[in-house]
Amino acid sequence: MKTQKNFLRYFVEFIVILSGVSASFWVEEYRESLQNDEEMYKVLNNLKMELDEIDTYCKEREIVFNKDSEIIKLLTNNQSNSLDSIILLVDSTFEIEVAIIDYRGFRPPMDRYNSIINEGTLKFVKSDKIKELLSQLNNTFYYYVRANVDDEKTIQQKISTYLIENYPEIILAENNIPLNNYLKNLKKKIDNDLTLKAYLKTKSRTMYVKTFFLKEYNKTLLILKDEIEEYLSI
Repeated sequence: MKTQKNFLRYFVEFIVILSGVSASFWVEEYRESLQNDEEMYKVLNNLKMELDEIDTYCKEREIVFNKDSEIIKLLTNNQSNSLDSIILLVDSTFEIEVAIIDYRGFRPPMDRYNSIINEGTLKFVKSDKIKELLSQLNNTFYYYVRANVDDEKTIQQKISTYLIENYPEIILAENNIPLNNYLKNLKKKIDNDLTLKAYLKTKSRTMYVKTFFLKEYNKTLLILKDEIEEYLSI
């Protein structure tokens, strides 16, 4: 009888201890889950703020990318009104020089994203779709835009060298002559120099591809913003 009572007492104590351990484990698990959710929302809010900044940056980039492309397209085509169209686009010879002998870079703000990757806090984001879109945005399409910027830079350097060696007056003109006279002189040289025209056509193609991938980057950006905003509203 005494043995039976001892067994019962030990059994009850065991159950109490087990229940205490289980409850403690559950409480710790719940606390950790809350912390993870807090980290996740912090990460998503940081990403959303940066995506808003990138959105603004990309709108500005798309405007100047398209403007540069249009200038070169008008300079290399055979339409009689091309110079008039350029004058409607620009205010100075400097803008034309940027299009033909310079290049537009692409460096969207990525500090927050890079910090999240380096700190490993992306693991707190539960949505696989958000992670996939982040990868497409910051790896795939970012790489494609940057690669075409590099291609454009290579062509730009060749154009600059060619102009310095053959038409230094174009480089030196700056805003010293009226825009209309500058354009007529430049257009005449392009029309009479197949090498220069070929260089500009090549630059135009790289600019077109760059702008194409910028649009894909923007599409992914907007989808990602919607996904994050929807997740934050839950």
